[in-house]
Amino acid sequence: MIDLRKAVYYEYIDDGVVEIFDKYKWGLRRLGVNFSQELLETIVYCSRNLETTLMAFCSWVLWLKSRGEKPNSDILSETLINALKSEIGWIPYDYQKDFLQQNLDILESPQVSLWKTAEKELGASLRNRVIADISEEGELIFKVNVLLTDDEREKLDG
Repeated sequence: MIDLRKAVYYEYIDDGVVEIFDKYKWGLRRLGVNFSQELLETIVYCSRNLETTLMAFCSWVLWLKSRGEKPNSDILSETLINALKSEIGWIPYDYQKDFLQQNLDILESPQVSLWKTAEKELGASLRNRVIADISEEGELIFKVNVLLTDDEREKLDG
């Protein structure tokens, strides 16, 4: 996924901006936003209300999708650019914050999603014993030389 510091040439990128971007980048990608160079630069140069704008934007897109609408990714990206460039950004209403809170899984990285799924399928104990890591691409990396019972092996194979 995108590393903001590598994607945008800028003398200094604020750590807070990178932290906020990293929190929302997976959700934005899942919602259909294209990370054009213009959008990435707009995020870096956003001087105020970056997180509230991203929160309101994600809530808005989730609401559109809940109504069955399928917004075009170019339109979504352009709308986000305009929201970030506006004087105060977008400020989420309380109901939007609640709506986003109910859909927080959209913001999770693929690694976190896979980790949770592995816990549901295998149980926390077995998952922790056999999975060493999950790559950013979502590939499971297993520990080597783990002794398994027949039941545990069956869970992994099934």
